[in-house]
Amino acid sequence: MFRSTWTWVALLAVLVAAGSVRWAVRTADQRLAQQLLTVSPEVSGLDPALRRFAVRRAQPLFRAHCAVCHGENMTGNAALGAPDLTDRVWLYGKGSVFDIERTLLYGIRSGAPQTRNVTDMPAFGVRGQLTPSDINDVVQYLLQLNKRPYQAEAARDGKQVYERKGGCGDCHGADAHGNSDYGAPDLTVNVWNSGADAPSLYRAIYSGEHHVMPGWIGTLSLAQIRELAVYVYSASHGGE
Repeated sequence: MFRSTWTWVALLAVLVAAGSVRWAVRTADQRLAQQLLTVSPEVSGLDPALRRFAVRRAQPLFRAHCAVCHGENMTGNAALGAPDLTDRVWLYGKGSVFDIERTLLYGIRSGAPQTRNVTDMPAFGVRGQLTPSDINDVVQYLLQLNKRPYQAEAARDGKQVYERKGGCGDCHGADAHGNSDYGAPDLTVNVWNSGADAPSLYRAIYSGEHHVMPGWIGTLSLAQIRELAVYVYSASHGGE
């Protein structure tokens, strides 16, 4: 009788202790989550303690919501046009926590009022603005810009198409370095969201690029979005 009573008492004590630990952990997490939201996003991206906390919390969020496009290893998916999130090349902004968070909040061409949608890559071939020969020449010019094997004569002609008939410099600049303020990619760093080989580059110019990323505001909490932004920042900066 007494042994049975003491067994139940001991079990109850263990359960109370476990509950106390869970409560303490939950309280500490809530405090850190609030701190993460109240500091500058740039500071939160660099502060070691907050970054570790954000990364721990963001990993399951990324697997649940982001990995379907960007992959479990965050290296993207060319078939979907989903970028590699582990490098330091960014379509919008410079890769700061603030820039990443803005994209997470409102998405790209998501239909939200504050979404990123200033520019779009036209379908030059479908519209008949460029011929297949023009597009092949531009591809060779891009290969030359990226110090990859190219056909010299075609690249020379492609430079003329880029500068004149194609009007590519209107978005990507005369030097092809792009403009991250409105999402025109740098064409000289050999980073391509939809594939780096010549056929993929041809398809992008011929058919255009119109990829969509959802905005997560209203689906995820502001704290979760900040955690994801810090996580992506950390992945692209090697844990710095």
